[in-house]
Amino acid sequence: MAQSWLKRVIDHLQQQDMICRVVIADAKGSTPREAGAEMVILSDGFEGTIGGGTLEYEAIAIAQRLMVEAKSGFLRHWQSFALGPSLGQCCGGKVTILFEAFSPNILPELHKLEAQYPDAWRHDGDAVTLPVPTDAVTAPKYEASAKRLYLPEAKAKRALYLYGAGHIGRAVMAVTSALDLDRYWIDDDAARFPDDIAPDITIVPAKDMVTVARHASKGAFHLVMTYSHRLDEAIVHALLTENHFARLGLIGSATKASRFRSSLSSAGIASSALEGLICPVGLPQIKGKSPPMVALSIAAQLAVWLNEDDSLPTSTG
Repeated sequence: MAQSWLKRVIDHLQQQDMICRVVIADAKGSTPREAGAEMVILSDGFEGTIGGGTLEYEAIAIAQRLMVEAKSGFLRHWQSFALGPSLGQCCGGKVTILFEAFSPNILPELHKLEAQYPDAWRHDGDAVTLPVPTDAVTAPKYEASAKRLYLPEAKAKRALYLYGAGHIGRAVMAVTSALDLDRYWIDDDAARFPDDIAPDITIVPAKDMVTVARHASKGAFHLVMTYSHRLDEAIVHALLTENHFARLGLIGSATKASRFRSSLSSAGIASSALEGLICPVGLPQIKGKSPPMVALSIAAQLAVWLNEDDSLPTSTG
Protein backbone atom coordinates (compact mmCIF):
# COMPACT_ATOMS: atom_id res chain seq x y z
CA MET A 1 0.00 0.00 0.00
CA ALA A 2 1.19 3.52 -0.72
CA GLN A 3 1.31 6.09 2.06
CA SER A 4 0.38 9.67 1.19
CA TRP A 5 2.64 12.57 2.13
CA LEU A 6 -0.07 13.80 4.52
CA LYS A 7 -0.16 10.46 6.36
CA ARG A 8 3.64 10.53 6.68
CA VAL A 9 3.52 14.08 8.07
CA ILE A 10 0.88 13.07 10.62
CA ASP A 11 2.82 9.97 11.66
CA HIS A 12 5.99 12.00 12.15
CA LEU A 13 4.24 14.78 14.08
CA GLN A 14 2.83 12.25 16.52
CA GLN A 15 6.41 11.42 17.48
CA GLN A 16 8.29 14.70 16.82
CA ASP A 17 8.23 18.28 18.08
CA MET A 18 8.50 19.76 14.58
CA ILE A 19 9.06 18.57 11.03
CA CYS A 20 9.63 20.26 7.68
CA ARG A 21 8.68 18.75 4.34
CA VAL A 22 11.04 19.69 1.49
CA VAL A 23 9.77 19.13 -2.07
CA ILE A 24 11.30 19.93 -5.46
CA ALA A 25 8.50 21.96 -7.05
CA ASP A 26 10.26 22.65 -10.35
CA ALA A 27 13.43 21.37 -12.00
CA LYS A 28 14.99 22.80 -15.17
CA GLY A 29 18.13 21.65 -16.91
CA SER A 30 20.48 19.13 -15.31
CA THR A 31 19.39 18.52 -11.72
CA PRO A 32 20.07 15.74 -9.17
CA ARG A 33 16.37 14.87 -8.73
CA GLU A 34 13.11 15.47 -10.56
CA ALA A 35 10.07 17.57 -9.63
CA GLY A 36 8.14 15.85 -6.85
CA ALA A 37 11.20 14.42 -5.11
CA GLU A 38 10.98 15.09 -1.40
CA MET A 39 12.55 14.64 1.99
CA VAL A 40 11.34 15.23 5.54
CA ILE A 41 13.53 17.08 8.04
CA LEU A 42 13.06 15.87 11.61
CA SER A 43 14.30 17.27 14.90
CA ASP A 44 16.89 14.47 15.07
CA GLY A 45 17.69 13.82 11.41
CA PHE A 46 15.96 13.44 8.05
CA GLU A 47 14.34 10.92 5.73
CA GLY A 48 14.56 10.81 1.95
CA THR A 49 16.72 12.93 -0.33
CA ILE A 50 16.45 15.67 -2.93
CA GLY A 51 19.78 14.73 -4.47
CA GLY A 52 22.47 15.30 -1.87
CA GLY A 53 25.37 17.70 -2.24
CA THR A 54 25.32 21.41 -1.48
CA LEU A 55 21.68 21.80 -2.51
CA GLU A 56 20.51 19.31 0.09
CA TYR A 57 22.82 20.81 2.73
CA GLU A 58 21.36 24.28 2.13
CA ALA A 59 17.81 22.93 2.07
CA ILE A 60 18.27 21.22 5.43
CA ALA A 61 19.60 24.44 6.94
CA ILE A 62 16.59 26.41 5.66
CA ALA A 63 14.21 23.73 6.91
CA GLN A 64 15.76 23.80 10.38
CA ARG A 65 15.31 27.58 10.54
CA LEU A 66 11.66 27.30 9.45
CA MET A 67 11.01 24.67 12.11
CA VAL A 68 12.06 27.21 14.74
CA GLU A 69 9.87 29.93 13.20
CA ALA A 70 6.80 27.70 12.80
CA LYS A 71 6.37 26.78 16.47
CA SER A 72 2.77 28.04 16.42
CA GLY A 73 1.57 25.73 13.67
CA PHE A 74 2.49 25.96 9.99
CA LEU A 75 4.82 27.91 7.72
CA ARG A 76 5.47 27.70 3.98
CA HIS A 77 8.50 29.03 2.10
CA TRP A 78 9.62 28.90 -1.56
CA GLN A 79 13.19 29.28 -2.75
CA SER A 80 14.95 28.87 -6.10
CA PHE A 81 18.53 27.68 -6.53
CA ALA A 82 20.82 27.96 -9.55
CA LEU A 83 22.95 24.88 -8.99
CA GLY A 84 26.01 26.11 -10.86
CA PRO A 85 26.42 29.83 -10.01
CA SER A 86 24.98 29.89 -6.49
CA LEU A 87 25.86 26.46 -5.13
CA GLY A 88 28.89 25.42 -7.13
CA GLN A 89 27.37 22.09 -8.20
CA CYS A 90 28.36 20.74 -11.59
CA CYS A 91 24.75 19.90 -12.58
CA GLY A 92 24.14 23.43 -13.86
CA GLY A 93 20.35 23.31 -13.67
CA LYS A 94 17.86 25.29 -11.61
CA VAL A 95 15.39 24.05 -9.00
CA THR A 96 12.59 25.66 -7.02
CA ILE A 97 11.95 24.08 -3.64
CA LEU A 98 8.83 24.13 -1.50
CA PHE A 99 9.37 24.08 2.26
CA GLU A 100 6.44 23.33 4.60
CA ALA A 101 7.11 23.28 8.34
CA PHE A 102 4.56 21.66 10.63
CA SER A 103 4.05 21.78 14.40
CA PRO A 104 2.04 19.21 16.41
CA ASN A 105 -0.36 22.09 17.13
CA ILE A 106 -1.67 21.69 13.60
CA LEU A 107 -2.48 17.96 13.96
CA PRO A 108 -6.28 18.40 14.44
CA GLU A 109 -6.51 20.30 11.14
CA LEU A 110 -4.34 17.73 9.38
CA HIS A 111 -6.58 14.92 10.59
CA LYS A 112 -9.57 16.75 9.09
CA LEU A 113 -7.75 17.05 5.77
CA GLU A 114 -6.78 13.36 5.83
CA ALA A 115 -10.45 12.38 6.13
CA GLN A 116 -11.25 14.03 2.78
CA TYR A 117 -9.37 11.42 0.68
CA PRO A 118 -8.37 13.76 -2.17
CA ASP A 119 -7.00 12.75 -5.55
CA ALA A 120 -4.47 15.57 -5.48
CA TRP A 121 -3.27 18.54 -3.42
CA ARG A 122 -2.59 22.22 -4.07
CA HIS A 123 0.15 24.02 -2.18
CA ASP A 124 -0.50 27.76 -2.45
CA GLY A 125 1.84 30.70 -2.68
CA ASP A 126 1.10 32.22 0.73
CA ALA A 127 2.95 31.20 3.87
CA VAL A 128 0.20 30.00 6.21
CA THR A 129 -2.58 28.27 4.23
CA LEU A 130 -2.49 24.51 4.64
CA PRO A 131 -2.45 22.38 1.47
CA VAL A 132 -5.96 21.79 0.18
CA PRO A 133 -7.59 18.96 -1.81
CA THR A 134 -8.08 19.72 -5.48
CA ASP A 135 -8.77 18.12 -8.85
CA ALA A 136 -6.67 15.11 -9.81
CA VAL A 137 -3.29 15.55 -11.46
CA THR A 138 -1.07 12.72 -12.65
CA ALA A 139 2.28 14.48 -12.23
CA PRO A 140 3.67 17.44 -10.27
CA LYS A 141 2.61 20.77 -11.79
CA TYR A 142 4.20 24.07 -10.76
CA GLU A 143 2.81 27.54 -11.56
CA ALA A 144 5.74 29.89 -11.17
CA SER A 145 3.77 33.15 -11.38
CA ALA A 146 1.51 32.19 -8.47
CA LYS A 147 4.07 30.02 -6.64
CA ARG A 148 1.59 27.19 -6.58
CA LEU A 149 2.36 23.48 -6.69
CA TYR A 150 -0.09 20.69 -7.54
CA LEU A 151 0.88 17.20 -6.41
CA PRO A 152 -0.89 13.92 -7.13
CA GLU A 153 -1.90 11.65 -4.31
CA ALA A 154 0.49 8.82 -3.51
CA LYS A 155 0.78 6.32 -6.35
CA ALA A 156 -0.05 2.71 -5.49
CA LYS A 157 3.06 0.58 -5.26
CA ARG A 158 3.72 -2.37 -7.50
CA ALA A 159 2.99 -5.61 -5.62
CA LEU A 160 5.81 -8.15 -5.43
CA TYR A 161 5.04 -11.76 -4.50
CA LEU A 162 8.14 -13.75 -3.60
CA TYR A 163 7.62 -17.50 -3.17
CA GLY A 164 10.22 -19.18 -0.95
CA ALA A 165 11.97 -18.18 2.28
CA GLY A 166 15.26 -19.91 1.59
CA HIS A 167 18.71 -18.33 1.32
CA ILE A 168 17.99 -16.53 -1.97
CA GLY A 169 14.56 -15.35 -0.87
CA ARG A 170 16.05 -13.90 2.32
CA ALA A 171 18.82 -12.19 0.39
CA VAL A 172 16.37 -10.69 -2.12
CA MET A 173 14.15 -9.30 0.63
CA ALA A 174 17.22 -7.83 2.33
CA VAL A 175 18.24 -5.78 -0.73
CA THR A 176 14.87 -4.62 -2.13
CA SER A 177 13.71 -2.32 0.67
CA ALA A 178 14.58 0.80 -1.33
CA LEU A 179 12.52 -0.26 -4.36
CA ASP A 180 8.98 1.08 -4.72
CA LEU A 181 7.34 -2.27 -4.04
CA ASP A 182 4.55 -3.61 -1.87
CA ARG A 183 6.27 -6.85 -0.80
CA TYR A 184 4.53 -10.14 0.00
CA TRP A 185 6.63 -13.11 1.13
CA ILE A 186 5.07 -16.56 0.81
CA ASP A 187 6.21 -19.93 2.14
CA ASP A 188 4.43 -23.09 3.28
CA ASP A 189 6.48 -23.32 6.50
CA ALA A 190 6.38 -20.34 8.86
CA ALA A 191 9.59 -21.57 10.51
CA ARG A 192 11.55 -20.73 7.35
CA PHE A 193 11.00 -16.98 7.75
CA PRO A 194 13.74 -15.12 9.66
CA ASP A 195 12.98 -13.44 12.97
CA ASP A 196 14.07 -9.95 11.84
CA ILE A 197 11.67 -9.05 9.03
CA ALA A 198 11.25 -5.49 7.76
CA PRO A 199 7.90 -4.02 8.88
CA ASP A 200 6.81 -3.24 5.31
CA ILE A 201 6.95 -6.92 4.27
CA THR A 202 3.71 -8.90 4.51
CA ILE A 203 4.43 -12.46 5.57
CA VAL A 204 2.08 -15.10 4.11
CA PRO A 205 2.52 -18.55 5.68
CA ALA A 206 0.44 -20.66 3.30
CA LYS A 207 -0.09 -24.41 3.19
CA ASP A 208 -0.86 -24.05 -0.50
CA MET A 209 1.34 -21.46 -2.22
CA VAL A 210 -0.31 -22.29 -5.55
CA THR A 211 -3.62 -20.95 -4.27
CA VAL A 212 -1.93 -17.71 -3.20
CA ALA A 213 -0.47 -17.36 -6.71
CA ARG A 214 -3.83 -18.04 -8.31
CA HIS A 215 -5.53 -15.30 -6.29
CA ALA A 216 -2.72 -12.72 -6.31
CA SER A 217 -3.60 -9.13 -7.14
CA LYS A 218 -3.56 -8.10 -10.79
CA GLY A 219 -0.55 -6.37 -12.26
CA ALA A 220 1.94 -7.78 -9.73
CA PHE A 221 5.54 -8.93 -10.04
CA HIS A 222 6.19 -12.56 -9.06
CA LEU A 223 9.49 -14.23 -8.13
CA VAL A 224 9.40 -18.01 -7.77
CA MET A 225 12.22 -19.65 -5.78
CA THR A 226 10.86 -22.36 -3.49
CA TYR A 227 12.65 -25.46 -2.15
CA SER A 228 11.03 -27.69 -4.79
CA HIS A 229 11.19 -27.69 -8.60
CA ARG A 230 7.80 -29.40 -8.67
CA LEU A 231 6.29 -26.66 -6.51
CA ASP A 232 8.02 -23.97 -8.60
CA GLU A 233 6.39 -25.43 -11.71
CA ALA A 234 2.96 -25.62 -10.09
CA ILE A 235 3.15 -21.95 -9.04
CA VAL A 236 4.35 -20.87 -12.49
CA HIS A 237 1.60 -22.94 -14.13
CA ALA A 238 -1.05 -21.24 -11.97
CA LEU A 239 0.30 -17.76 -12.76
CA LEU A 240 0.51 -18.42 -16.50
CA THR A 241 -3.00 -19.89 -16.49
CA GLU A 242 -4.52 -16.91 -14.66
CA ASN A 243 -2.33 -14.56 -16.78
CA HIS A 244 -2.93 -11.33 -14.88
CA PHE A 245 0.63 -10.72 -13.69
CA ALA A 246 2.91 -7.92 -14.87
CA ARG A 247 6.20 -9.84 -14.65
CA LEU A 248 7.09 -13.42 -13.74
CA GLY A 249 10.62 -14.43 -12.79
CA LEU A 250 11.81 -17.94 -12.00
CA ILE A 251 15.16 -18.71 -10.41
CA GLY A 252 17.19 -21.39 -12.14
CA SER A 253 19.48 -22.27 -14.98
CA ALA A 254 18.95 -22.26 -18.72
CA THR A 255 18.46 -26.04 -18.48
CA LYS A 256 15.70 -25.59 -15.87
CA ALA A 257 14.08 -22.95 -18.08
CA SER A 258 14.07 -25.31 -21.07
CA ARG A 259 12.62 -28.20 -19.08
CA PHE A 260 9.93 -26.01 -17.52
CA ARG A 261 8.87 -24.58 -20.87
CA SER A 262 8.64 -28.05 -22.37
CA SER A 263 6.65 -29.41 -19.43
CA LEU A 264 4.35 -26.38 -19.23
CA SER A 265 3.73 -26.55 -22.97
CA SER A 266 2.73 -30.21 -22.61
CA ALA A 267 0.38 -29.13 -19.81
CA GLY A 268 -1.47 -26.82 -22.19
CA ILE A 269 0.24 -23.47 -21.65
CA ALA A 270 0.39 -21.57 -24.95
CA SER A 271 3.76 -20.53 -26.35
CA SER A 272 2.64 -16.89 -26.28
CA ALA A 273 2.02 -17.17 -22.53
CA LEU A 274 5.38 -18.88 -21.97
CA GLU A 275 7.09 -15.80 -23.39
CA GLY A 276 6.09 -14.05 -20.16
CA LEU A 277 8.25 -16.39 -18.07
CA ILE A 278 11.69 -14.93 -17.33
CA CYS A 279 14.16 -17.67 -16.42
CA PRO A 280 16.86 -17.38 -15.30
CA VAL A 281 15.65 -14.22 -13.56
CA GLY A 282 18.21 -11.50 -12.87
CA LEU A 283 20.59 -9.41 -14.93
CA PRO A 284 23.25 -11.58 -16.63
CA GLN A 285 25.81 -8.78 -16.30
CA ILE A 286 25.96 -9.41 -12.54
CA LYS A 287 28.01 -12.57 -12.07
CA GLY A 288 28.36 -14.87 -9.10
CA LYS A 289 26.21 -17.61 -7.59
CA SER A 290 26.33 -16.72 -3.91
CA PRO A 291 22.97 -15.63 -2.42
CA PRO A 292 24.04 -11.95 -2.07
CA MET A 293 25.21 -11.75 -5.70
CA VAL A 294 22.12 -13.54 -7.03
CA ALA A 295 19.93 -11.23 -4.94
CA LEU A 296 21.66 -8.13 -6.31
CA SER A 297 21.12 -9.42 -9.84
CA ILE A 298 17.42 -10.00 -9.16
CA ALA A 299 17.00 -6.64 -7.43
CA ALA A 300 18.53 -4.94 -10.46
CA GLN A 301 16.07 -6.86 -12.66
CA LEU A 302 13.20 -5.60 -10.50
CA ALA A 303 14.46 -2.03 -10.84
CA VAL A 304 14.50 -2.39 -14.62
CA TRP A 305 10.97 -3.78 -14.58
CA LEU A 306 9.76 -0.88 -12.44
CA ASN A 307 11.22 1.61 -14.93
CA GLU A 308 9.81 -0.21 -17.95
CA ASP A 309 6.39 -0.93 -16.46
CA ASP A 310 5.50 2.54 -15.13
CA SER A 311 2.35 2.59 -17.26
CA LEU A 312 1.12 -0.88 -16.28
CA PRO A 313 -1.63 -1.35 -13.65
CA THR A 314 -0.39 -1.50 -10.06
CA SER A 315 -1.60 -3.45 -7.06
CA THR A 316 -5.10 -2.89 -5.76
CA GLY A 317 -4.46 -4.80 -2.56
